[in-house]
Amino acid sequence: MHSDFPQYRRSAHGTNYYRIDAADRFEELQLIGSKVLRHRVEARAYPERLRVMDMLGGAGGAYLPVSASEYEAVAARSAG
Repeated sequence: MHSDFPQYRRSAHGTNYYRIDAADRFEELQLIGSKVLRHRVEARAYPERLRVMDMLGGAGGAYLPVSASEYEAVAARSAG
């Protein structure tokens, strides 16, 4: 599938950003008002692995590619 990591995505509604580091690992930035929450996910269970595959494949427009600089600009606003 994708061997060039990291890959960057955002949700179609623009409130979640993702840095996919491997087929089984990603970081999510969740925008809630003016706050940015950071979640690191190890995709061990099958549903989580499917979510990573959906992010990489776009899931019919649910996940959109973004640049590393766009992701990093949002990440810079997070507290951790």
